[in-house]
Amino acid sequence: MQFRRIATVGAVATGGVLTFVAPASAAAPSMQAAASPPSACYGDYSYDGGAFACFAPYGEHLWVCDTGSNHHPVVNYAINGGSWSGNKHYYPGYGNCVDIDLDIAETGYIRFTVANYEGSTFVSGSRLFEVSADG
Repeated sequence: MQFRRIATVGAVATGGVLTFVAPASAAAPSMQAAASPPSACYGDYSYDGGAFACFAPYGEHLWVCDTGSNHHPVVNYAINGGSWSGNKHYYPGYGNCVDIDLDIAETGYIRFTVANYEGSTFVSGSRLFEVSADG
C-alpha cells in the first residue's frame, strides 16, 4: 500500500506561528485499525519513509501508518500546546494504519512528529507538524 505525501498547513510550511487559546481535551482518544487515511490529511513520512502520520481536521483524526516492512511507527503529539503524549508505539502491520480519534475544538490545533522504530531503537524521525483543527 502506498500513501501519498501531503503538504502541511501554510503557517508551518512558511515558518509562521499559529496561536490559539483553547483547553486541551481531558478525554482519552479512541483508536481503531484502519486501511488508509482520508484525502484531506496533513502530515508526511519519517525521513526514511518507514512511518507515516497525518492529521485530518474533519473529525480530528490522527492517522499513524506502518510503511516499512521491518519496523513500526511511533507518534508523539500535543494538543493546543499541552503536554506531549510521549512516544506512542503502534503495530498495525506493514501497509496498515491506526486511526486515533481525538477531541479538539475547532479553534484548537495539534503538533506531532512521526518516527520509525525497530523494537525500542529509533531508526528515523520527521519534522514537526502543526495543524489547525478547523482545516
